[in-house]
Amino acid sequence: MDVELLVIVLGIVLPLYPSLFVIYERIGKYEVICAEFEAHREEHQKSKEAYHGSGTDQFI
Repeated sequence: MDVELLVIVLGIVLPLYPSLFVIYERIGKYEVICAEFEAHREEHQKSKEAYHGSGTDQFI
């Protein structure tokens, strides 16, 4: 009885590991893309402020 239960549990659990690994890799890639996007956004904001000014003193 114990061996049958072990086979059933392993038959259910083991196929999940490859899919969990793929999900883990995609989350890692998504975090890298988000970090790069944030860096580009900050760089764009700085260059925009340098070109156009900060925008706070224009309407005084």
